Amino acid sequence: MKLNKILKTTFLAVSCIALLCGCTKSNIVRTDETLGPDFNYYPDIEIDEGQLHDDVEDIYLDPSDYPMGSAIDFKLHLDEAYIDIDVVVKDGTSPEDTAWFADQAIKGINDQVCVQDFSYGESDDDTFGGLYQDNEIHLKIYDESSYQSGSPLYETEIPMDTYMTFEIAS
Repeated sequence: MKLNKILKTTFLAVSCIALLCGCTKSNIVRTDETLGPDFNYYPDIEIDEGQLHDDVEDIYLDPSDYPMGSAIDFKLHLDEAYIDIDVVVKDGTSPEDTAWFADQAIKGINDQVCVQDFSYGESDDDTFGGLYQDNEIHLKIYDESSYQSGSPLYETEIPMDTYMTFEIAS
């Protein structure tokens, strides 16, 4: 009797499983178009500058990775072939750390543009990246107190497709 009850329960469970498996329809649609990544080139992608600002700030103003960073402000003028960049460090930051952070900020803007538009090359040790191949950089570096007064610690224009380091006076 006990064995008969176990067999009935097992048969009922297997029947339910078979019924559920046979009656369900897969919602996964697979075509040749969805089997892999999209490697197509899409020209004239418009950069979402609001998203770009958010991404740059999230990464390059993280106090654990960039404790000297206070602000990064920039404006893309791609139609006019230049980019305005203001880099602000905390008061008391050494000239070396200020120069390093400015370098990282410029490269970071480029690398976040690359996330939105794959046609730009990423930055490297000796290049600011593909965004600046066709765009001049108008750079101003401030500490917090000089930013409020409007007088930068360092200011330069970097020609298109040029890499340089910065010498910040102490």
